[in-house]
Amino acid sequence: MAEGIAAAVLAALRPVLAESSPPLLVDGDEMARLAGVSRATIDRAVRDGIIPSVLVGRARRFRPDVVIEALTVAGADSKGTADHA
Repeated sequence: MAEGIAAAVLAALRPVLAESSPPLLVDGDEMARLAGVSRATIDRAVRDGIIPSVLVGRARRFRPDVVIEALTVAGADSKGTADHA
């Protein structure tokens, strides 16, 4: 019985979860907003190879979870480098 209830709840929640999930790919302006940095910082990080992006046609798009992880790692690496100087 509990499994049936759980399955029914999950089936009812799927549409809500799909609507509330963040988009898989965002543009540079939205990525900057999500990361709390300027668009210029995002563009510079792409140019310097710090954050990954994908081209969809001629438009550059970002996966927020991957970019934030890359920025976190880059920040930790730069702090580690400063400690060894």
